[in-house]
Amino acid sequence: MNTIPLCKLPKGKTGLIQGISCPPGKIGEKRALIHRLLDLGFCQNTPVSCVNTGMFHNPRAYLIRGSVITLRNQDARIIQVDCSEEITDSRGMSYEKL
Repeated sequence: MNTIPLCKLPKGKTGLIQGISCPPGKIGEKRALIHRLLDLGFCQNTPVSCVNTGMFHNPRAYLIRGSVITLRNQDARIIQVDCSEEITDSRGMSYEKL
């Protein structure tokens, strides 16, 4: 398994979300962000693709569950993605891997 932060996923590549990780001392201040990310669909085993980057590569736009969501790198950093295996969604479609 090759797990990287979502903010490191190159444009045009797809990864599989492994989870959201936050340092123990920061959970309190990141609680609202974590709940919002889960509400937006950033859940475990969901394919996510980086479709565009802003000036200086921040923020980045991600395609997830048919919607494009823009996140700042500092927020995308807590989402861990696996990009080592071939990604197949629930419809059987394969995605380009890293």
